This record gives sequence, C-alpha cells and structure tokens, in this order.
Amino acid sequence: MMKEYVRFSKNRKLHRIIGEMIDIISAAMIPIFLMILLFTYVFRVAIVQGDSMLPTLQDEDRLLVSQLQTRPHDGDIVVINADDAILFAESGSLYMAEGLHKSIVKRVVAVGGQTLDISSEEGVVYINGEAQKELYTNTITQLPDLGNAFEYPFTVPEGFVFVMGDNRDISLDSRYVNVGLVPEEQIEGTVLLRLYPLEKLGTVN
Repeated sequence: MMKEYVRFSKNRKLHRIIGEMIDIISAAMIPIFLMILLFTYVFRVAIVQGDSMLPTLQDEDRLLVSQLQTRPHDGDIVVINADDAILFAESGSLYMAEGLHKSIVKRVVAVGGQTLDISSEEGVVYINGEAQKELYTNTITQLPDLGNAFEYPFTVPEGFVFVMGDNRDISLDSRYVNVGLVPEEQIEGTVLLRLYPLEKLGTVN
C-alpha cells in the first residue's frame, strides 16, 4: 500500500510539473504569436538603400513602417512598390510603363487633386500655386534633362501621389519616366520611426 501511495504521489508531481511547463510555454508563445501577426499585417521593417533621402534618411537606416492603409498626405515618407510607372499619354489618359521593379522610400509631395508645378529656374516646388518651403531637402529641385516624365504644371489624378526624394539632385522619383505617378494601392506603408542606428531612434519628419 505504501509503494502505491509513493507511486501515485510521484505521478501527481510529474503531472504538475508538465502542467506548469505547458503554462510557461503558452504564456511565452502568445506574445510571440501576436508579434508575428503585427509584423505580418500591421508593421514591417524597411532598410534604406542609397542616399536619395539625405539628409532625412541615410543608407542602411532601419525603419518601422505602418502597413495600415490610410489616405496619404503630402509630406509623408512612404515605401512604394515601383514595379510599374504611371504616365500621361498624349490624349491625357493614363498608361502603365516599365518601372524600377523594386520598393523605394520617398516623400509624398503632392496627392490627388493637387496641382503641381516645378520651377527649375527657381528650384522650387509649387502646390496649387503656392511655393513650398521644403526645409527637409538637401538641394533645390530641378527637372531632369533626360527621362522627364511630365509637363508642368499638371493636376495629380485622384487615387495617385507624386513622390520625390529629399536629396533632389540624385533621387530617381516621380519626375522620371520609370517612376511616374504612384497609385495609392502601391504604397506599401508609411514610415513611423527610425529604429537604427540607435542614436537616431525616433520619428522622422
């Protein structure tokens, strides 16, 4: 009888240990599962490649990007899918052209319904006739000698955005035929924070 009691006590202890381990594993897995969901459907991490967003962003910066679909605003820094470029035909209709076939980080300069003009003589961007004070830019704004996508001024169609890099001299952006207008559905996310380097951790403007 005593041996049976001891065996029973050991079984209860083993079951208790197993139960505690299951509880610990479950408690650890829940936040991991939630993080996986968040970084699959809500957030992503993007890595800046190149210097087209200087001085705001530098090569190899790590960015936290929100993938929640919201209407873009001028001034937003976004990650876009530049697989295709949208341009105007001579008739004024839109058509799809060959893009860069990669994702790029740029700033939204104009949104649907806004009239955009770029004065190479002044190096200034105009939105709805008003000169923009773009304090975040590295250089003045010029139009490309080759590969110019548009005749200015023009009104950005609804559902599209016009984007440029902050380092205007070297940025390959909506001014060029292989980027052009960006459909809002091709915006992969809006930059929320810089995660790396750690000394620059925080929001970006």
